[in-house]
Amino acid sequence: MTPLPIEPGPEDRAALTEAVSAFVGRHLDRLTEAPVFHGAADEALVEQLLHPPDEAGLDIDELLGRIEPALATGFDTASGRFLSYIPSGALHTAALGTYLGAALNRYTAGSHAAPGLVAIEESVIRWMTSLFGLGDNAGGILLSGGSLANLTAVVTARSRLGERFDDGVVYTSERTHHSMTKGARIAGIATDRVRLVPTDRRLRMDPAALDAVMAADVAGGLRPMMVAATAGTTDTGAIDPLDRCADLAAAHGAWFHVDAAYGGFFQLTDRGRTRLAGIERADSITVDAHKSLFLPFGVGGLVVRDVEHLVDAHEGRGAYMQDVVDGDLPHYLSMGPELTRPNRGLPLWLALNLHGVDAFRRTLDSMLDLAGDAAARLADLPGVELITEPELSIVAFRSTAGDDATARIQQALNDSGRIHVSSTTIDDRLWIRLAFLSQRTTAAIADEAIELITATMTEPGG
Repeated sequence: MTPLPIEPGPEDRAALTEAVSAFVGRHLDRLTEAPVFHGAADEALVEQLLHPPDEAGLDIDELLGRIEPALATGFDTASGRFLSYIPSGALHTAALGTYLGAALNRYTAGSHAAPGLVAIEESVIRWMTSLFGLGDNAGGILLSGGSLANLTAVVTARSRLGERFDDGVVYTSERTHHSMTKGARIAGIATDRVRLVPTDRRLRMDPAALDAVMAADVAGGLRPMMVAATAGTTDTGAIDPLDRCADLAAAHGAWFHVDAAYGGFFQLTDRGRTRLAGIERADSITVDAHKSLFLPFGVGGLVVRDVEHLVDAHEGRGAYMQDVVDGDLPHYLSMGPELTRPNRGLPLWLALNLHGVDAFRRTLDSMLDLAGDAAARLADLPGVELITEPELSIVAFRSTAGDDATARIQQALNDSGRIHVSSTTIDDRLWIRLAFLSQRTTAAIADEAIELITATMTEPGG
């Protein structure tokens, strides 16, 4: 075969695009009934996939043929049957936005380079800041996900202490996402300057315990740097008492951050807005569009009440950037750690505008309904214990017969290939999590999960 030119012509481009589009279409068409869990890849397949690139190039159909068996390994996070961790729905419309951004390949870290495309991205950031009521000076930046957003928030809070910050203390819940403590460590905050505050019986940060530890630190000559609350923990979807946390942060002059990577966009719903009361008082909020807006992986973000704090913490330029011109639109290169970045605005903007915001609101409401119904049915099932009523769309449960019985339920669900769930450990006990957060997860799938759990419970040894 003739090698594909490094710059394909119109006919080659059309053929390549059609081949990839057809491949994706076939995959999506069978996704509803395809197994969600395939297991590990065999050694022969791994060896084949580890083969280095061909010197002369290969046909697109042959390469897509290599991807096909690779997809039949592990678990399928795009499936509506994937109820593990925090699902990501991988909206096809947003994937088209990713393709647009990559194919157009315009530089969007500096608004001078692509003001029109930066305006498109800024429109969704301003929509987010207004969603949380952050005010006229608010702004933000789209990042790869919650981990980088939490790190960026820690760096921003740290910068307010000046060049010396070894006496600054970060306060967060013992059920916080590990990216908060990891981000603090990467930002140079010593381990003994990160306080993991105990939780109450609903697994929310205990404000009385937070108050006590902050007062003790101040008495000991330390400076409260940051209070990092969570709006939707990964374990159970618990929401920390945001108003009370905001009060304590304000009383000690600390930066108030809310990690709402999972739960933030439930703000679109009436129930979510009620449960997230106090989030509007945050100095910064982590949100992940690839979680509760169902986008493909790689689109998270950080929004802040005063964008100047973000710039003060991250501004930095070399002589080779002397041609960068400031204007009315922001330079994202001045607001985070990235200088070169993908165009994350297009997939979010395209999906929101194609479907309309209400479509996302209704889908999030349906996730709350699925979780509430599943919790009620599990609570009525003999031998099952819920850790707490769900605040958002995660239901955590276990067998009252103990960890071994709980592990058997998880294994039965995952071995079925029909439902995939993950677990966590709370109070030294194993809990199974049902996480409803994909636009492809239906009531029928939720019913199937409950039926599988029920069947496993009634089997000998269940």
